[in-house]
Amino acid sequence: MPALLRRFRSARRRVSRPHAVAALLVALVAGGAPLPRAAWADRSVGSAPAPVGIDLVDARTRAAIDRGMSFLADLQRPDGSWPSDAGKKVNDGYVLFPPIDTSRAVPHVGVTALAVLALLAGGHLPGRGPYGASMERGIDFLLEKVQDNGFITANGTRMYSHALAVLALAETYGATRNDRIRGKLERATEFTAGSQNPTGGWRYVPLSPDSDMSVTVCQVVALRAAQNAGIRVPSRVIRRALKYVIESAVVIRGEPIGSFWYQPEDPERFNRDSFALCAAALTTIFQAGIYDDEALHAYAAAHGLDPLKVPSLRRSIQYMDEQYIETARDWPRHYYFFYGNYYAAQALYQMGGREPRLWAAWYARVRDDLLRHQIVKRVPETGRDLGWWVSNVDSTHAYATATALLILQFPLDHLPIHQR
Repeated sequence: MPALLRRFRSARRRVSRPHAVAALLVALVAGGAPLPRAAWADRSVGSAPAPVGIDLVDARTRAAIDRGMSFLADLQRPDGSWPSDAGKKVNDGYVLFPPIDTSRAVPHVGVTALAVLALLAGGHLPGRGPYGASMERGIDFLLEKVQDNGFITANGTRMYSHALAVLALAETYGATRNDRIRGKLERATEFTAGSQNPTGGWRYVPLSPDSDMSVTVCQVVALRAAQNAGIRVPSRVIRRALKYVIESAVVIRGEPIGSFWYQPEDPERFNRDSFALCAAALTTIFQAGIYDDEALHAYAAAHGLDPLKVPSLRRSIQYMDEQYIETARDWPRHYYFFYGNYYAAQALYQMGGREPRLWAAWYARVRDDLLRHQIVKRVPETGRDLGWWVSNVDSTHAYATATALLILQFPLDHLPIHQR
């Protein structure tokens, strides 16, 4: 606990440095007019404005996206899956799915869902265009893995992968209205809602007695996408999850320092906060239509939340800006960097609807970092360039590449879950 307090005080001293992103975000959150009380059901897929900052996807970015799409398409298996040995967290460690061998990596539900989402984010649809066949095979694979109880799993994948698969199916169904998807999407959505535990959160396996922030936010985003697509989601599930996220703020001596606990129900045990967890929490809060501290406190009061546990969005944005610098410098190939920035992109793209400069400044920074780390290889037989990203958890590079493509394509505004 003292270490967290020292970090907060140090961050407050450092924040005076001229970070354009932090300055824009803090000014907006501190001075913006409060929005109406959040109501998830009031927001619709068709309400989004025109894409903001689409010119941020410049020629070099489009070239990197094209290379990444080609790489993903070539990597897909005949059964529609994308292979991966991306594994699972075990306590404070990480276990890969054996074997660590690109040629033998197993079909992976979560990574397949990310690849499908990356293609959707580029405006590609099943059965249409250059990646139409890939999309169809990927969706078929996910549908095949929906169990009778609604759990989407294969080869031991868990709730992270289930949520990503629900998200991919919901976004595809919303774009195509394919009746073949709806029934299994409804079943999978019911499974997600029914797997919420008494804390309001979710964990790696269904109905676990404990929960954590990162798995919880993944489920909430999937439920939101399903609701957007017309699938029934009980409002009580969303309210409990939002309460869980809001009350996960790290508060020291009555002062929120900007970060969020990994497992808020027991902060005295081994615990942590991070850039990725903060980005995930802000994604949920912003998607609920809460963009400033006054609106957040009003929501908390209206829903009986503990006022001593309510975060400060202003400080959370400062924290995320500071932590981005350290994460990009020290961990550019860690899976935290990729999934943390995937959530940060969702949160800040939502904020960008109120202040386009905010989104543009943040996107330009992460875009340049991603472009710098893409690996490019020319295929002699075809003359095509393939491009991919590397992470520490996947020898096939499908996970990092799909996630990087999702981040880079946010300004294109093709996925309903990301629209404002």
